Amino acid sequence: MYKLRRVTKKESRIFGVCGGISKYIDPEMDPVVMRILWLALSCFSPFMIILYFALAITLKREQI
Repeated sequence: MYKLRRVTKKESRIFGVCGGISKYIDPEMDPVVMRILWLALSCFSPFMIILYFALAITLKREQI
């Protein structure tokens, strides 16, 4: 099973958090879906922005 980690720098946009979450949920899932969902949730809840940066700090980057 895949562990929750940030994706590598080549696969990420900002910090790789959404890509890591999408791989954790379903390895075949496109990270764009998670980015759009995260953006939509961030519009309604500023807590999601804080959570994103907290995950960017605490999650380890995926090994190549």
